[in-house]
Amino acid sequence: MKISEAFKKGAHNVLQSKRYVLLAYVISVLLALVLAVALSASLTDSLGNSLAGENLRKGFDPLWYSNFSAAARGLSTTFEPGVVGIGAVLKGLDQMLGGEIFHNDVAIAGVGILYLLLWTFFSAGFISLYAASEGQPSFVERAAAFFPRFLLLAALAGVAYFLLFHFVLNWLNNAVEELTRETIDERVHFAYVAVKYGVVWLLVVGINLIFDYSKIFVVLKNHANALSAPWHAMRTVFSNFGSTFGLYLSIGAVWVVLILLYWLVAPGAGQSSWLTIAGAFFLGQIYLLVRIGTRCLFYAGQTAMFEAVTSTDHESDGYTA
Repeated sequence: MKISEAFKKGAHNVLQSKRYVLLAYVISVLLALVLAVALSASLTDSLGNSLAGENLRKGFDPLWYSNFSAAARGLSTTFEPGVVGIGAVLKGLDQMLGGEIFHNDVAIAGVGILYLLLWTFFSAGFISLYAASEGQPSFVERAAAFFPRFLLLAALAGVAYFLLFHFVLNWLNNAVEELTRETIDERVHFAYVAVKYGVVWLLVVGINLIFDYSKIFVVLKNHANALSAPWHAMRTVFSNFGSTFGLYLSIGAVWVVLILLYWLVAPGAGQSSWLTIAGAFFLGQIYLLVRIGTRCLFYAGQTAMFEAVTSTDHESDGYTA
Protein backbone atom coordinates (compact mmCIF):
# COMPACT_ATOMS: atom_id res chain seq x y z
CA MET A 1 0.00 0.00 0.00
CA LYS A 2 1.21 3.47 -0.87
CA ILE A 3 1.66 6.03 1.90
CA SER A 4 -1.04 8.23 0.36
CA GLU A 5 -3.51 5.32 0.30
CA ALA A 6 -2.90 4.50 3.96
CA PHE A 7 -3.27 8.18 4.82
CA LYS A 8 -6.58 8.48 2.96
CA LYS A 9 -7.97 5.29 4.43
CA GLY A 10 -6.92 6.39 7.90
CA ALA A 11 -8.56 9.81 7.46
CA HIS A 12 -11.77 8.13 6.28
CA ASN A 13 -11.81 5.80 9.29
CA VAL A 14 -11.24 8.69 11.70
CA LEU A 15 -14.21 10.56 10.23
CA GLN A 16 -16.29 7.42 10.67
CA SER A 17 -15.32 7.29 14.36
CA LYS A 18 -15.92 11.00 15.05
CA ARG A 19 -18.37 10.38 17.90
CA TYR A 20 -15.68 8.51 19.83
CA VAL A 21 -13.16 11.25 19.04
CA LEU A 22 -15.65 13.71 20.50
CA LEU A 23 -16.11 11.50 23.56
CA ALA A 24 -12.33 11.40 24.13
CA TYR A 25 -12.29 15.20 23.86
CA VAL A 26 -15.11 15.62 26.40
CA ILE A 27 -13.34 13.38 28.91
CA SER A 28 -10.10 15.33 28.40
CA VAL A 29 -11.93 18.59 29.14
CA LEU A 30 -13.57 17.15 32.25
CA LEU A 31 -10.19 16.05 33.61
CA ALA A 32 -8.74 19.48 32.90
CA LEU A 33 -11.66 21.07 34.74
CA VAL A 34 -10.66 19.21 37.91
CA LEU A 35 -7.34 21.07 37.89
CA ALA A 36 -8.98 24.31 36.73
CA VAL A 37 -11.37 24.37 39.69
CA ALA A 38 -8.51 23.83 42.17
CA LEU A 39 -6.42 26.54 40.51
CA SER A 40 -9.40 28.89 40.38
CA ALA A 41 -9.68 28.71 44.15
CA SER A 42 -6.05 29.82 44.54
CA LEU A 43 -6.53 32.70 42.10
CA THR A 44 -9.69 33.82 43.89
CA ASP A 45 -7.89 33.81 47.25
CA SER A 46 -5.06 35.86 45.76
CA LEU A 47 -7.23 38.42 44.03
CA GLY A 48 -10.25 38.77 46.29
CA ASN A 49 -11.54 42.35 46.04
CA SER A 50 -8.05 43.77 45.54
CA LEU A 51 -6.96 46.43 43.09
CA ALA A 52 -5.14 43.70 41.16
CA GLY A 53 -8.50 42.13 40.33
CA GLU A 54 -9.66 45.41 38.82
CA ASN A 55 -6.40 45.76 36.90
CA LEU A 56 -6.78 42.27 35.44
CA ARG A 57 -10.14 43.31 34.00
CA LYS A 58 -8.18 45.71 31.77
CA GLY A 59 -5.38 43.30 30.86
CA PHE A 60 -2.56 41.23 32.32
CA ASP A 61 -1.02 42.65 35.50
CA PRO A 62 2.72 41.80 35.70
CA LEU A 63 3.06 43.17 39.25
CA TRP A 64 0.26 40.96 40.59
CA TYR A 65 1.64 37.95 38.75
CA SER A 66 5.11 38.53 40.20
CA ASN A 67 3.71 38.54 43.74
CA PHE A 68 1.42 35.58 43.07
CA SER A 69 4.17 33.40 41.57
CA ALA A 70 6.54 34.21 44.44
CA ALA A 71 4.00 32.91 46.97
CA ALA A 72 2.63 30.07 44.84
CA ARG A 73 2.87 26.48 46.05
CA GLY A 74 1.88 23.17 44.51
CA LEU A 75 -0.53 23.41 41.59
CA SER A 76 -0.46 27.23 41.71
CA THR A 77 3.16 27.22 40.51
CA THR A 78 1.98 26.02 37.10
CA PHE A 79 -0.03 29.20 36.46
CA GLU A 80 1.79 31.54 34.09
CA PRO A 81 1.09 33.51 30.89
CA GLY A 82 2.31 30.54 28.87
CA VAL A 83 -0.68 28.39 29.87
CA VAL A 84 -2.77 29.96 27.10
CA GLY A 85 -2.32 30.13 23.35
CA ILE A 86 0.68 28.61 21.63
CA GLY A 87 2.67 28.89 24.87
CA ALA A 88 0.85 25.88 26.32
CA VAL A 89 1.79 23.75 23.29
CA LEU A 90 5.42 24.85 23.18
CA LYS A 91 5.84 24.48 26.94
CA GLY A 92 4.62 20.88 26.72
CA LEU A 93 7.06 20.11 23.92
CA ASP A 94 9.90 21.78 25.80
CA GLN A 95 9.13 19.79 28.96
CA MET A 96 9.06 16.55 26.98
CA LEU A 97 12.34 17.14 25.12
CA GLY A 98 13.99 18.48 28.28
CA GLY A 99 12.93 15.48 30.35
CA GLU A 100 10.98 17.72 32.74
CA ILE A 101 7.73 15.87 32.11
CA PHE A 102 8.54 13.62 35.10
CA HIS A 103 8.96 16.61 37.45
CA ASN A 104 5.43 18.06 37.38
CA ASP A 105 3.29 18.92 40.40
CA VAL A 106 1.76 15.94 42.20
CA ALA A 107 -1.78 17.01 41.30
CA ILE A 108 -0.89 17.31 37.62
CA ALA A 109 0.97 14.01 37.74
CA GLY A 110 -2.05 12.30 39.30
CA VAL A 111 -4.49 13.63 36.71
CA GLY A 112 -1.91 12.86 34.03
CA ILE A 113 -1.76 9.22 35.12
CA LEU A 114 -5.56 9.03 35.12
CA TYR A 115 -5.61 10.55 31.63
CA LEU A 116 -2.99 8.05 30.48
CA LEU A 117 -5.14 5.17 31.75
CA LEU A 118 -8.22 6.55 30.00
CA TRP A 119 -6.33 7.20 26.77
CA THR A 120 -4.88 3.69 26.91
CA PHE A 121 -8.45 2.41 27.09
CA PHE A 122 -9.52 4.65 24.21
CA SER A 123 -6.52 3.71 22.07
CA ALA A 124 -7.46 0.05 22.48
CA GLY A 125 -10.96 0.90 21.31
CA PHE A 126 -9.82 3.09 18.42
CA ILE A 127 -7.32 0.61 16.99
CA SER A 128 -9.68 -2.33 17.33
CA LEU A 129 -12.40 -0.23 15.70
CA TYR A 130 -10.15 0.67 12.75
CA ALA A 131 -9.15 -2.98 12.35
CA ALA A 132 -12.63 -4.41 12.86
CA SER A 133 -14.78 -6.20 10.33
CA GLU A 134 -18.56 -6.27 10.33
CA GLY A 135 -20.25 -8.00 13.26
CA GLN A 136 -17.49 -7.27 15.78
CA PRO A 137 -18.35 -6.34 19.40
CA SER A 138 -18.90 -2.69 20.34
CA PHE A 139 -16.20 -0.05 20.83
CA VAL A 140 -16.32 -0.38 24.61
CA GLU A 141 -16.21 -4.19 24.50
CA ARG A 142 -13.19 -4.16 22.20
CA ALA A 143 -11.47 -1.54 24.34
CA ALA A 144 -12.09 -3.57 27.50
CA ALA A 145 -10.85 -6.76 25.85
CA PHE A 146 -7.49 -5.27 24.81
CA PHE A 147 -7.02 -2.82 27.71
CA PRO A 148 -4.90 -5.13 29.94
CA ARG A 149 -2.46 -5.81 27.11
CA PHE A 150 -2.36 -2.14 26.12
CA LEU A 151 -1.75 -1.20 29.75
CA LEU A 152 1.31 -3.45 29.79
CA LEU A 153 2.53 -1.87 26.54
CA ALA A 154 2.01 1.59 28.07
CA ALA A 155 4.15 0.54 31.05
CA LEU A 156 6.89 -0.71 28.71
CA ALA A 157 6.74 2.57 26.75
CA GLY A 158 6.98 4.48 30.04
CA VAL A 159 10.15 2.58 30.93
CA ALA A 160 11.58 3.36 27.49
CA TYR A 161 10.82 7.08 27.88
CA PHE A 162 12.25 7.11 31.39
CA LEU A 163 15.50 5.53 30.18
CA LEU A 164 15.64 8.02 27.30
CA PHE A 165 15.09 11.15 29.39
CA HIS A 166 16.87 10.06 32.56
CA PHE A 167 19.97 8.43 31.09
CA VAL A 168 20.34 9.15 27.38
CA LEU A 169 19.37 12.83 27.65
CA ASN A 170 21.64 13.34 30.67
CA TRP A 171 24.50 11.71 28.77
CA LEU A 172 23.87 13.98 25.79
CA ASN A 173 23.71 17.04 28.05
CA ASN A 174 27.05 16.13 29.61
CA ALA A 175 28.53 15.43 26.18
CA VAL A 176 27.46 18.82 24.83
CA GLU A 177 28.77 20.56 27.94
CA GLU A 178 32.10 18.78 27.60
CA LEU A 179 32.42 19.48 23.88
CA THR A 180 31.60 23.19 24.27
CA ARG A 181 33.49 23.81 27.51
CA GLU A 182 36.27 25.73 25.76
CA THR A 183 34.06 27.18 23.02
CA ILE A 184 33.09 30.85 23.03
CA ASP A 185 31.36 30.83 19.65
CA GLU A 186 27.60 30.66 20.31
CA ARG A 187 27.00 29.24 16.85
CA VAL A 188 29.01 26.15 17.68
CA HIS A 189 27.14 25.70 20.95
CA PHE A 190 23.81 26.12 19.16
CA ALA A 191 24.80 23.50 16.58
CA TYR A 192 25.63 20.93 19.28
CA VAL A 193 22.37 21.65 21.13
CA ALA A 194 20.41 21.32 17.87
CA VAL A 195 22.04 17.95 17.20
CA LYS A 196 21.27 16.85 20.76
CA TYR A 197 17.58 17.64 20.45
CA GLY A 198 17.52 16.14 16.96
CA VAL A 199 18.79 12.85 18.39
CA VAL A 200 16.27 13.00 21.25
CA TRP A 201 13.41 13.73 18.85
CA LEU A 202 14.38 10.82 16.58
CA LEU A 203 14.45 8.48 19.56
CA VAL A 204 11.03 9.76 20.69
CA VAL A 205 9.67 9.13 17.20
CA GLY A 206 11.22 5.65 17.22
CA ILE A 207 9.60 4.75 20.54
CA ASN A 208 6.25 6.11 19.37
CA LEU A 209 6.47 4.21 16.10
CA ILE A 210 7.38 0.89 17.70
CA PHE A 211 4.73 1.02 20.40
CA ASP A 212 2.01 2.21 18.02
CA TYR A 213 2.67 -0.82 15.83
CA SER A 214 2.94 -3.00 18.94
CA LYS A 215 -0.64 -2.08 19.83
CA ILE A 216 -1.78 -2.65 16.25
CA PHE A 217 -0.03 -6.04 16.17
CA VAL A 218 -1.76 -7.08 19.41
CA VAL A 219 -5.18 -6.20 17.97
CA LEU A 220 -4.81 -7.53 14.43
CA LYS A 221 -3.18 -10.78 15.52
CA ASN A 222 -5.12 -10.96 18.80
CA HIS A 223 -1.67 -11.53 20.28
CA ALA A 224 -1.88 -12.67 23.90
CA ASN A 225 1.72 -11.93 24.95
CA ALA A 226 2.08 -8.15 24.99
CA LEU A 227 5.70 -8.41 26.14
CA SER A 228 6.76 -9.85 22.80
CA ALA A 229 4.69 -7.43 20.72
CA PRO A 230 7.41 -4.70 20.51
CA TRP A 231 9.80 -7.24 18.97
CA HIS A 232 7.28 -8.17 16.29
CA ALA A 233 6.52 -4.48 15.75
CA MET A 234 10.21 -3.66 15.28
CA ARG A 235 10.51 -6.39 12.66
CA THR A 236 7.53 -4.95 10.79
CA VAL A 237 8.70 -1.34 11.06
CA PHE A 238 12.29 -1.92 9.99
CA SER A 239 11.48 -4.42 7.24
CA ASN A 240 9.09 -1.84 5.77
CA PHE A 241 10.90 1.26 6.99
CA GLY A 242 10.19 3.47 3.98
CA SER A 243 6.45 2.91 4.22
CA THR A 244 6.03 2.96 8.00
CA PHE A 245 8.38 5.88 8.66
CA GLY A 246 7.14 7.80 5.63
CA LEU A 247 3.54 7.49 6.80
CA TYR A 248 4.53 8.63 10.29
CA LEU A 249 6.29 11.68 8.85
CA SER A 250 3.30 12.48 6.64
CA ILE A 251 0.86 12.45 9.54
CA GLY A 252 3.44 14.24 11.68
CA ALA A 253 3.55 16.99 9.07
CA VAL A 254 -0.20 17.46 9.55
CA TRP A 255 0.43 17.92 13.27
CA VAL A 256 3.17 20.50 12.60
CA VAL A 257 0.90 22.44 10.23
CA LEU A 258 -1.81 22.34 12.90
CA ILE A 259 0.56 23.83 15.47
CA LEU A 260 1.68 26.56 13.05
CA LEU A 261 -1.93 27.48 12.23
CA TYR A 262 -2.78 27.60 15.93
CA TRP A 263 0.30 29.76 16.50
CA LEU A 264 -0.97 32.25 13.90
CA VAL A 265 -4.51 32.58 15.24
CA ALA A 266 -4.30 31.85 18.98
CA PRO A 267 -4.28 34.98 21.18
CA GLY A 268 -2.01 35.31 24.19
CA ALA A 269 -2.71 36.15 27.83
CA GLY A 270 -3.65 39.79 27.26
CA GLN A 271 -7.37 39.26 26.75
CA SER A 272 -9.58 41.45 28.93
CA SER A 273 -13.16 41.15 27.64
CA TRP A 274 -15.52 38.20 27.90
CA LEU A 275 -15.71 38.05 24.10
CA THR A 276 -11.94 37.78 23.55
CA ILE A 277 -11.55 35.35 26.46
CA ALA A 278 -14.32 33.16 25.06
CA GLY A 279 -12.72 33.37 21.62
CA ALA A 280 -9.34 32.28 23.00
CA PHE A 281 -10.99 29.40 24.84
CA PHE A 282 -12.92 28.33 21.73
CA LEU A 283 -9.78 28.29 19.56
CA GLY A 284 -7.98 26.26 22.21
CA GLN A 285 -10.77 23.68 22.26
CA ILE A 286 -10.75 23.44 18.47
CA TYR A 287 -7.01 22.77 18.62
CA LEU A 288 -7.46 20.12 21.30
CA LEU A 289 -10.23 18.36 19.37
CA VAL A 290 -8.22 18.33 16.13
CA ARG A 291 -5.14 17.19 18.08
CA ILE A 292 -7.06 14.16 19.36
CA GLY A 293 -8.24 13.52 15.82
CA THR A 294 -4.63 13.64 14.63
CA ARG A 295 -3.64 11.07 17.25
CA CYS A 296 -6.43 8.85 15.93
CA LEU A 297 -5.17 9.47 12.39
CA PHE A 298 -1.85 7.94 13.44
CA TYR A 299 -3.66 4.85 14.70
CA ALA A 300 -5.99 4.56 11.70
CA GLY A 301 -3.34 5.17 9.05
CA GLN A 302 -0.80 2.87 10.67
CA THR A 303 -3.42 0.16 11.09
CA ALA A 304 -4.17 0.34 7.36
CA MET A 305 -0.44 0.23 6.59
CA PHE A 306 0.15 -2.73 8.92
CA GLU A 307 -2.67 -4.68 7.31
CA ALA A 308 -1.18 -4.02 3.89
CA VAL A 309 2.47 -4.79 4.61
CA THR A 310 1.74 -7.96 6.55
CA SER A 311 -1.12 -9.13 4.29
CA THR A 312 -3.26 -9.60 7.40
CA ASP A 313 -6.62 -11.27 6.95
CA HIS A 314 -8.40 -9.91 10.03
CA GLU A 315 -11.58 -11.89 9.49
CA SER A 316 -9.77 -15.23 9.40
CA ASP A 317 -8.00 -14.44 12.66
CA GLY A 318 -11.32 -14.08 14.46
CA TYR A 319 -11.82 -12.33 17.74
CA THR A 320 -11.31 -13.46 21.30
CA ALA A 321 -12.75 -11.34 24.07
